[in-house]
Amino acid sequence: MQNTWSITAFYKFLHIADVEAVRQSLFDAGTDHQLCGLLLVAHEGINGTVAGTKESIDAFKTLITERFGSVIFKDSTTAEKPFKRWKVTIREEIVAIGNPDMHPDSDMNHHLSPEEWNRVMDEEDVVVIDARNTYETAIGMFKGAIDPQTETFQEFPDFVKHSGIPKDKKVLMYCTGGIRCEKAILAMQEEGYKNVYQLQGGILNYLEQCPSEKFEGECFVFDHRVAVDQDLKPSQRYTLCVHCGNPGDLRGACHVCSKDSVICQGCQQSGKMIACSKDCAHRKVKVLSL
Repeated sequence: MQNTWSITAFYKFLHIADVEAVRQSLFDAGTDHQLCGLLLVAHEGINGTVAGTKESIDAFKTLITERFGSVIFKDSTTAEKPFKRWKVTIREEIVAIGNPDMHPDSDMNHHLSPEEWNRVMDEEDVVVIDARNTYETAIGMFKGAIDPQTETFQEFPDFVKHSGIPKDKKVLMYCTGGIRCEKAILAMQEEGYKNVYQLQGGILNYLEQCPSEKFEGECFVFDHRVAVDQDLKPSQRYTLCVHCGNPGDLRGACHVCSKDSVICQGCQQSGKMIACSKDCAHRKVKVLSL
């Protein structure tokens, strides 16, 4: 078993006519390189997070750029295998806002590098919006950012309509790796916002270049690491809550078998018991009376 897994996350908006042919070729390439992870393919482009040896990831990145052009890769490492299997799936959207016709025409629609992002936050009067969902914002955000309190990305356009943010305000937006902001900017532009910018490469790119600066907490990721810290290392704090699948850090003994377990704050507040598995979560403990 390999000691270190290299991980890269990336996306690319471009027109793909034959999605099945692309899906099969990428699946075959990943299989040849013994990768694990999830790659989404749609008519609007590709989006994925993949893992393997450093050599296999380097080779796959070369294949992606040769086939699809310039791509920003967000890289990290972990000691544990981050995905169970290799999967390439066809979707209607590579990031689902609920409108397959909404996708950017440019790779650089008002992007700010991490250095530019820091300068604008320090020197200008801006509104900062987190384009992620509540289970992600709960464990880390940029200081002073607005949390839309969305449960799914499809709710974001409705948030924009009712946000009350002045249309002439300069708006900065960010998400995990940048892809949601590509469509979130379009949703804001459709509502009349013209001065909107996104963090290039998202939080993952920011932490790679500016750890322990303006982003506070940890960043949720969509694999077995659950989250990464300021140094892009797998979280030592969060694991997935067995009840809801959100990141949790409230530790205690399973109410059935006493195994060390974790629950999220939301499930604890709703009265759920600490459990180590789905089986224990649904079991009742009989109380014996003398």
